[in-house]
Amino acid sequence: MTIGINGNEANVEHRVGVGQYAYELISNLKVQSTKHHFNTLVYLNSQPRQDMPAPAKYWNYQVFGPQRLWTLTALQKKLIDQKRSGVLPDIFFTPTHYTPLYMPTPSVISIMDLSVERFPEFFKRKDYFQLKYWTQASVLIAKKIITISEHSKKELCNLYAVSPDKVVVTYPGYDSKRFKPVAKNKRSRLVGKLNKYKIEDQKYFLFLGTLQPRKNLTRLIEAFATLGNNNLKLVIVGMNTEGRGGWMQQPIFDKVNQLGLSKKVIFTGFIPDADVPILMAGSKAFVLPSLYEGFGIPPIEAMATGVPVVVSKVSSLPEICGLAATYIDNPYEVGSIQQALQEVLLQTPSQRARKVRLGMEWVKRYNWDNTAKKTLQVLYDAAQR
Repeated sequence: MTIGINGNEANVEHRVGVGQYAYELISNLKVQSTKHHFNTLVYLNSQPRQDMPAPAKYWNYQVFGPQRLWTLTALQKKLIDQKRSGVLPDIFFTPTHYTPLYMPTPSVISIMDLSVERFPEFFKRKDYFQLKYWTQASVLIAKKIITISEHSKKELCNLYAVSPDKVVVTYPGYDSKRFKPVAKNKRSRLVGKLNKYKIEDQKYFLFLGTLQPRKNLTRLIEAFATLGNNNLKLVIVGMNTEGRGGWMQQPIFDKVNQLGLSKKVIFTGFIPDADVPILMAGSKAFVLPSLYEGFGIPPIEAMATGVPVVVSKVSSLPEICGLAATYIDNPYEVGSIQQALQEVLLQTPSQRARKVRLGMEWVKRYNWDNTAKKTLQVLYDAAQR
């Protein structure tokens, strides 16, 4: 069998969200291709980055343009040409919402969430129309849909009237080699690295994610301001102008200035991958006060590093974080966010240790190898029907 993959979401410098999902999944599918000897063609609109899986006997890249409207024009034309010449893949996988509008071979797509349907006001006009209507078209075209939580599956079935049989849930994973607790005898090295960001061990809350309205950062900043703890900082890590950048983020900065918190709230921008586990391990807690999430990889990574996690009790987050998280009952209320943060601050050492143990046990269910194996089974099934 030959599998075609749209690899563009993975082939970027700054990988977050769907980019992280696509890269980790494609990297693990490469491992599976070597084990099981199936051919894989990864289609790109630019040369593969150095950290993309290297070409091998069963793993090759096809790079072509033009880049503008690549999926709708260049990719679609390439697949049609391959059909004419008899070298078309048996199945085509797109680890994102977008597929060509004409597919000469069966296709499988991945959909992270349907926030565009639930929160249209949180999207720029152009992005909104592209995401909404192209997603709807891709759902109709695809033979199977992969999504990343039972919550997202329900959303697809309810909002797009998709048959449950067409949707398969494959939970993402995390990198267990990078995200793990820091031993006590190595804590001094961690402290030294935190100095780079002018923060101290256990004296900050951490948020990681793209700066956008759905992440609910203005309310988090308001809640942080009410804690009245002069020793604590709030560190906000995520894309602002890097890569594709954040969007509609100016109110976040305005809120910090309005509350006079410029020395207490630290914006790092996008940080090197190597620094992410360090900032997580050194935090008092990881906080994700989102209004909506399809999954949420960062809370899982934070649990794996051995820190408490505070998340909203909405959408997929209770499903993904289970009993290991402290929950924000109503993320629309500043007081509810403040209460959850305060709960973490008031934990006794034994209570904190219990939450950490729960988290580290909970995350064992998430790994990219399983994600790749389950994805591969979906691709096999779709190709044979």
